[in-house]
Amino acid sequence: MRALRTAVFLLLLLPPAAYAQNLTGTGASVADSSGQPRYAFSSGETITLRQQVNINTTTQGSVTFTFEILSPAGTVVFSQTGNAAPGTAGGAQSQLSGISISKFYTQPGGYTFRGKASLGTETVTQTASFMVSSPNIILLYPPYGARGLSDDPLTFRWTSSGATRYRLTVADNPGLYNAPYSAVNSGENSASYPESPTDPRQKLVPDQVYYWKIEGLDAAGNVISESSVYNFSMESQTASLTRDVAVTRLDLVSPALDLSKPLSFSASLTDAGSSPEADVSVSFSLGGLPSGDSPRRVVSLAPGQTVQLDFSAFMPPGQEQALAVACADLFDDNMTDNCKTLLVGNTPGARQPAGGSGAQLSYDEIFQAILKRLGPDAAKSLQGYTFESLGCDNCSQGELQQVIAALISGDAQLVSASVADEGSGAETPEPTAQQAKTTAAGEQPGESSSGGTSFDLEPVNASVPGEWSGYARPQGKKTSTFVIRGSKQWAEVWGTISSEEVPKVDFGESMIVGVISGSEDRAAAVRLLGRRRTDDGIAFDYYQIAAPAGASAARVPYIFRVYKRSDEKASLARLDVGD
Repeated sequence: MRALRTAVFLLLLLPPAAYAQNLTGTGASVADSSGQPRYAFSSGETITLRQQVNINTTTQGSVTFTFEILSPAGTVVFSQTGNAAPGTAGGAQSQLSGISISKFYTQPGGYTFRGKASLGTETVTQTASFMVSSPNIILLYPPYGARGLSDDPLTFRWTSSGATRYRLTVADNPGLYNAPYSAVNSGENSASYPESPTDPRQKLVPDQVYYWKIEGLDAAGNVISESSVYNFSMESQTASLTRDVAVTRLDLVSPALDLSKPLSFSASLTDAGSSPEADVSVSFSLGGLPSGDSPRRVVSLAPGQTVQLDFSAFMPPGQEQALAVACADLFDDNMTDNCKTLLVGNTPGARQPAGGSGAQLSYDEIFQAILKRLGPDAAKSLQGYTFESLGCDNCSQGELQQVIAALISGDAQLVSASVADEGSGAETPEPTAQQAKTTAAGEQPGESSSGGTSFDLEPVNASVPGEWSGYARPQGKKTSTFVIRGSKQWAEVWGTISSEEVPKVDFGESMIVGVISGSEDRAAAVRLLGRRRTDDGIAFDYYQIAAPAGASAARVPYIFRVYKRSDEKASLARLDVGD
């Protein structure tokens, strides 16, 4: 009798799918506009959802299909019911084609297609995962305003995400009208200009200013993203070869233990030429997104001198690996060494320090473990701080990880601890979110009490051509967004954020997109990512970086950027809402 009761108990534990004897699932997939199954898409594409089942025995009913898409947060953002197939024995399937991703897109990350097939009382559920990214194109080389290039062949480079192929356009005018050269590659982030073009118009003339941009294309050849327009010129016959600025190293300062926290990087900039350099700009991006402290500027650099530059960046949402790129934005006689790349990822070994117990510790767990080794007095002096990075002047990265593991396990102890000023000496770095956390409540930006640092910056930062950012008095409780196509409107908006002269913009060729954070957002920074196509026109994506808990400031961040003019309907989409 006991065996019988056990058998009944096991039968009750069988999953519901075991009873669906007449209907079984054979696959669910997500495809692009050409019908090819894919895993990664951009927010400007269309997709096809497909579900397949098998019917063992013919029935008089029909198989009905329900298609759903779940956002990265697990919310249903798309639902369609009504497709059906006859209940005839054999394979049956249904699909939905031409679904615009922009209709359900909420933020970059992993989405899930969930298909449900029902026949009578039986239901089969199948899922397929896919990624959606907001397409970004950031031009790397030639840098903006490069003059006297000697590259042969000239290779254009950029960072990007979300496009199937890329089109390079080169012209002798900023509007790129009647461009002599245009070519589409196979999806690489670089393209070489023809060394000996047969068309005389395509030959690059010395000292002539040329303009170039990159467009991202989907599988059907539609433009889903585009870059800014940069310009350059080739060297004259009398140019000398004495300038060589190189990014010689790019390192991840500390292990990527928690990808939800900012990652710290160190780049080495060296003057390998025979002439001194002044005002050298170094840009940094991670996964195609520029860091909040990029670009960094070095006031002067002597031949043979090397300076260290620190950058902090977040891993792009939904990514476990990303390419870090540091580039000296300076034209010189050897452009091949101006950039350095580093693949950063959450590898299995990164979470398990050597000699540890195998537990996967988070950023906060490591910090708390180290605080326990400090003793009450030292720990109290660090109250309210978090660490951005750990460094060791006289040990390798592997040795540093062993030190961290020893601290956590209790095999080593800290004798003392202090807060270090990590300025390079070549420049004054922007305050980080961790530094901003120590600002006294109610303190005005620009003022600081003992031990406190405000996150207020210069009123206007125009280090990036065609971009202005800084801090201003709040315009309201909510974020304000702007699409400016005229000088009068631009002057009115500029007057609310700055007392400086209104920057001149050719609104016949350009327009300005901007964001001013609201007082309720409590933002430390605001960033514009780029623009993308929508069914109604174009959209500009942006996100805000929240200030640390307890930080207080009487000003809010803003950013304004020049884009190529478009008279289409334009909107701004915030990506970090609900995060």
